[in-house]
Amino acid sequence: MEEKIDLRAQMMGTAKIPTAIIRLAIPAIISMVVMAIYNMADTYFVSISPEGYLGTAAVSVFMPIMLTTQALSILFAAGGAAYLSRLLGAKELEKAGKTATTTITLAFLMGVFVAVAGCIAARPMLLWLGASDSTIELAMDYAIVMFLASPVQLTNMAFNNLLRAEGSALQSMTGMVIGAVLNIIMDPIFIFTFNMGVMGAAVATAISQVVAFLILSSNYWRKKTVAPFRLKGFRFDREIISYITRIGSSTFLTQLLAAVGFAVINVCAKPYGDAAIAAFGIVNRIQFLGFALIFGFAQGYQPVAGYNFGAYKFKRLKSAMKFGIAVALAIGACVTLLCYFLAPQMMHIFTTDDYVTQIGIPALRWFTAGFTLTAFTLIMMMTHQAFGRATGALVLSISRQGVCLIPTVLVLANVLGLIGIMISPLVADVISGIIAVILAVRIFGYIRRREEEYALGLVDTCVEQ
Repeated sequence: MEEKIDLRAQMMGTAKIPTAIIRLAIPAIISMVVMAIYNMADTYFVSISPEGYLGTAAVSVFMPIMLTTQALSILFAAGGAAYLSRLLGAKELEKAGKTATTTITLAFLMGVFVAVAGCIAARPMLLWLGASDSTIELAMDYAIVMFLASPVQLTNMAFNNLLRAEGSALQSMTGMVIGAVLNIIMDPIFIFTFNMGVMGAAVATAISQVVAFLILSSNYWRKKTVAPFRLKGFRFDREIISYITRIGSSTFLTQLLAAVGFAVINVCAKPYGDAAIAAFGIVNRIQFLGFALIFGFAQGYQPVAGYNFGAYKFKRLKSAMKFGIAVALAIGACVTLLCYFLAPQMMHIFTTDDYVTQIGIPALRWFTAGFTLTAFTLIMMMTHQAFGRATGALVLSISRQGVCLIPTVLVLANVLGLIGIMISPLVADVISGIIAVILAVRIFGYIRRREEEYALGLVDTCVEQ
């Protein structure tokens, strides 16, 4: 166990900051991009199926539910990962193992709940989210299969975050990449060869998730992890659950409010027809790929920040923050530029319908215009998470997707119509970016105070921060 920590966890506290972050970020970015590809592959193959843009609209209607499911998994996965990285930095190995076991178990149980509740309430949810008479049956075919795969999907999220948190990002990436490649291969087989249409896309995704589950879980039953998964003698610890949910609540709300925001967009776009819903569905999947790049990098940054904060290595911590902010801003700017200049080409990959394209091209440009601000807000949220500063992380998580985006969409859609829906994300990014700057100033002040207290011997390193 000690050898594993020397090779993995201590890398976060001894390697050069750019090297440590990039080594963890690259597999995390690939894993996040793979998640985007899962969704984009379904959208692409469904768009060229006989159902055409109606199939795309049906899959798009399910997207808020999918994001909500991911939010529930992240509630445990992100909180457990943040706690785990700090425990490893403080050398609390036994508690780290309990945290990993708790996180995985909670994610699986939540997945079972989602599967049962989702199958029961699928039809009314899909109708409320924008399904029409033309798309409801297609949406039901897709939704039921995806709901049944929820226990595996949610547990995979826990595996991924925990493995990255302990420095095993390559192992995390492997399962996700294999699953994504398999999904891309099976999509056309189930959709066209087996003539299953939209349901075939869901079946391909479900099977690929099961394969990823088998690969990721093997790291635990082969005892290749720093923090082991042990059910024998396991009991839920109220303190661990409280910490996981408190810290994970910020990322959970980010995802949940993203789901609500997308649902609101669907509802506001419904008067413009199934083509409009299909267009915004495609735009959201493309922009999610850009978000995946930023979020993946942030996931590589967070364990390094959390480890060095837990180990009281303040010089390394500040270097990590400066490097993390600079790279995140650069990624955000690149995404904005690429989506602006290549919007027509990106939209034509997923649709040949003129009306869908006419709506989608300007929408993609507006949706990604504020990605530099999105990147900064996300890095600041991850920093607060890594430090156990739940309030700050919570404020940042709800600012862009909830407090800013949802009311903005509702107001601007009513005042400006379709263009109002398109510009809403940029308005939300500007407001949340201002909030992030204010909290960034406060967090650097907090670090300075902690550093001074540590230098004066006023910090008890045996007490959890």
